[in-house]
Amino acid sequence: MKEKKILFTTNLGWFKLHSVNRETIDVNSKNHIRKMSEDMKKSGFRFTEPIVVTIKDRDGKYWIIDGQHRWLAALEAGVGVYFVVDEEVKLTKKSIFEAFLKYNNYKKMVRKGDYIHGYSEMGNDNFTILKEFGEKYPMFSLTERMMFLQNSGTKHPSTESFKNGKFDVANVKKAETWASYLLQLKPYFEKGYNKSNFVRTILSIMEKKKEFRFDEFLHKVTVRPNSIYLCGDKRSYAEMIEDIYNYKRRNEDKLNLRF
Repeated sequence: MKEKKILFTTNLGWFKLHSVNRETIDVNSKNHIRKMSEDMKKSGFRFTEPIVVTIKDRDGKYWIIDGQHRWLAALEAGVGVYFVVDEEVKLTKKSIFEAFLKYNNYKKMVRKGDYIHGYSEMGNDNFTILKEFGEKYPMFSLTERMMFLQNSGTKHPSTESFKNGKFDVANVKKAETWASYLLQLKPYFEKGYNKSNFVRTILSIMEKKKEFRFDEFLHKVTVRPNSIYLCGDKRSYAEMIEDIYNYKRRNEDKLNLRF
């Protein structure tokens, strides 16, 4: 493999960010950029950590593949940057995203949100829905958000499938309905309404027990708010939910919600 030559420039206008690459506007990114900028003001841009870019596009600009935060920190610090050109990367969303994954997976720095953002930018509708659902329901973890969208308390893609852009949405309307159910419990169960085991238990019940009516469950929680509490596992949550739901129900109408 041909060794890439490390170049240097003080013209930071040569470079630009590509929408398919990871976002840099979140709080963690801003803090990271600020800290790097402070270091660069004292020590300059490190030769050992050049940014990686594509060949020039029609506008004579290099698209940044790896090193967005470093470039933004250099802009803030007012220092030049070291960079290398990866001539094998094509000027397409797919090629740039795959190159970003290659460089960052090597350093184990790819976040799950980077996959969601990247695949969404490339037009994967399922990942776009997942991204928008996450923006609407950030109180639930990513795994649970995927379960909502797959309308299941157990089903979610493997890590490898997810990284390869494989995720299928079932029914968005049902997912939003189920999420709204959990949010209605927040005033009575603030410490547990979005906990993984509780969410998965409720989703499994709504998926498998078609007779279960959430409005009845919610009503009984409001009547007896002390009846809902933190548990250690899904089995215990299922038993608790069953006890709440069957309160004052006739024996012949009681539901078995354990699994």
